[in-house]
Amino acid sequence: MMYIKRMLLLIGVVGFLHSCVPAKKLYYFHDQQPTVQRLDSIDQGQLQRIQKSDRLIVNVSSPEPALTAFLNPFNAQNVGNAVQQFNNGYLVNDKGFIFFPYLGELKVEGMTSTEASRMIRDKLSLYYKDIFVNVNIAGRVFFINGRAGTAIPMANERLTIFEAIAQSGTQDAYDIKNAVWLVREENGERKIAKLDLNSKNIFTSPYYYLKSNDLVYVQQGRNTTFLSPGSPSRNILTIASAAAAVFIALNNIIR
Repeated sequence: MMYIKRMLLLIGVVGFLHSCVPAKKLYYFHDQQPTVQRLDSIDQGQLQRIQKSDRLIVNVSSPEPALTAFLNPFNAQNVGNAVQQFNNGYLVNDKGFIFFPYLGELKVEGMTSTEASRMIRDKLSLYYKDIFVNVNIAGRVFFINGRAGTAIPMANERLTIFEAIAQSGTQDAYDIKNAVWLVREENGERKIAKLDLNSKNIFTSPYYYLKSNDLVYVQQGRNTTFLSPGSPSRNILTIASAAAAVFIALNNIIR
């Protein structure tokens, strides 16, 4: 009977710990009110610019595909798994150049994907008619926490931090949301920022939109492992409490 009492006491402690977590720490941007914001009114939606070590996916098309096929050595149809996809494309070297078929070295560092597309098209237009060039930065961001880590591909150049968290599939209600670390390398600098996802100010942060190779680290809360719905310790306590309840009920019947 003493064991049952200790188990019930432990269950009560768990419930107390759960109630001690302030609700505002569990919710994203809890202080946000319904509103409308102009996306072009804040300096956060800046276009991505090509940097050293980036990989570029360049697709060239024309009315005669056979003539421009050799300009597409990284055709998407030949891409296998995700690792191969990330390793495909034209690597921007340490001097900011890519080596493009027929054109040789091209300086692309500091350009947007649109500017790089225009430059390559203009150069190829000297040799081909009705040429079309599309350039994409084969970007990805990295998301880690105390449980797992994942690389998230950037399907476009406007990936938000909440989209990255959603795609990571590893978020937990008890993770620390008001002290999320973000590491960004650009223009020869490493910037380290601490973000508060509990606050509406995240929407005006220059880090709301992620950039290629950003690292996002969400710390586990003190109660993450113990209180999370899927945690082994909580499952064990649930089973133990159910067993204790059954034992007490049977004990009362026998008496």
